[in-house]
Amino acid sequence: MIIKSILILHRYLGVVLGVLMTVWCLSGFVMMYQGFPEASRAERMAGLETLDSSSCCGGGIVLPDAATISSMRIEMLAGAPVMRLQGGGAPRTVDLNTREDVTGLDETKIRSVISAFAAGNEIEGDIKRLEQIRVDQWTAQTARRQAPVWRAKFADPASSWVYVSGQTGEVFQHATLSERWLSWFGAVPHWLYPTILRENQPLWYQSVIWLALAGTFLTVTGLVVGISKLRGRSGRWFPYRRPMWMWHHAFGFFAGVLVLTWVFSGLLTMSPWGLFQSPPTIDRSAVVPPTSWGDVRPILQEIADDPNAQEIVQIRTSTLFGETSLIAEMRDGQSRRYSPDGLQGDYNPEDISRLVANAPEPLRSGVAELLETEDAYYYGHKQPADLPVLRVQLADEQKSRIYIDPASGDVHRFVGATQKRYRWLESGFHSFDFPVLKERPIWDIAVLLLLAVTTVVCATGAWLSITRVRRDITRIWPKRRRS
Repeated sequence: MIIKSILILHRYLGVVLGVLMTVWCLSGFVMMYQGFPEASRAERMAGLETLDSSSCCGGGIVLPDAATISSMRIEMLAGAPVMRLQGGGAPRTVDLNTREDVTGLDETKIRSVISAFAAGNEIEGDIKRLEQIRVDQWTAQTARRQAPVWRAKFADPASSWVYVSGQTGEVFQHATLSERWLSWFGAVPHWLYPTILRENQPLWYQSVIWLALAGTFLTVTGLVVGISKLRGRSGRWFPYRRPMWMWHHAFGFFAGVLVLTWVFSGLLTMSPWGLFQSPPTIDRSAVVPPTSWGDVRPILQEIADDPNAQEIVQIRTSTLFGETSLIAEMRDGQSRRYSPDGLQGDYNPEDISRLVANAPEPLRSGVAELLETEDAYYYGHKQPADLPVLRVQLADEQKSRIYIDPASGDVHRFVGATQKRYRWLESGFHSFDFPVLKERPIWDIAVLLLLAVTTVVCATGAWLSITRVRRDITRIWPKRRRS
């Protein structure tokens, strides 16, 4: 009786959830090679104008020396140098020519920003349409904080769309025609990203959690039914004669755990109800603390006085264990690090050991080393990881790890207990980026085969549920009409 009840529940849940899980599997094939469109950091840097460091860094920027700075960037905006500040209040963008806050850009300046981005990223063709929008499919999760949003459609071969914040003048999204089309078959159905749902963050979050939880329950009930049917009254291991039933039972028995692994790890990627999360023993602000204008100002002067400081597109702060540096991002993609003593070389393990020696415990006990190869928590998957990297292993309860870029001092990755669990339970099982398996083309072959198997399980299950429920309805409905 219990097994029969589970079978009926599994059958009726499969009508809707079976179709959804089939869509998740099919869209997973696309997600292997095309994610949701984005304006990458490399694209944004390439789209910046060359900075005149002598005019923006040689003094005259008036801030109190004690002013707290969480982060600072200096770059060009529509032909004028601006300083973007965070810390001690709301984020600010200051025009360094007028010393006034930038509170919004008109269409002329928006066109200038978009033209610079297009030139830097080799987008050929003219802007065929520039308009202000509230939201669309490719900005559903960002439009509110970037408002007002300007969208430029180009008449280039890639049919590029570029999005700019009318408040800050920053490009925050870039999508080509191929990326948009592939996303309709990949990221949009896989992440449940239709605009009407995604722009409502709480509703989208709860929808994904409960649908993934229901999918997990459906898979578990399917495994229970499949196991119960082995060597039943017929005495055969696989009792079904009809092909579709046989395929679903056989594939489901062997691949059901794989389906469960993918749907449950997908649930965990949403961190539902704080599951598996642990408060860090080390606060990130202890590693990357805020700085002050008094620490930044003399370093700006060093950059202004450097005759080799040419072709800079951005200057930004980088603080590591209390030591403030400024990073000059160059047009060729290279970075230069400046301190109050001028241009500096790369950090090495001895430099990091010197910095952590003056830090509070448990940072003080950190052991620094230079990695030339990846490890279990710092690795590339679809894209190679930036190497070499400095790794600091701490002696705190969570055995935290900090990965630092030697050239800039930027913290690439901070790994505590929560991140370790995420790496194995969520990212590992959902993306299959385990050691050895994540190497290409091993990963491609393995995941394509496994996705094909799970697609058969979900698709046959959805078809069987729909046909069986439809038959149940046609059997019951005439009886009700006659009564």
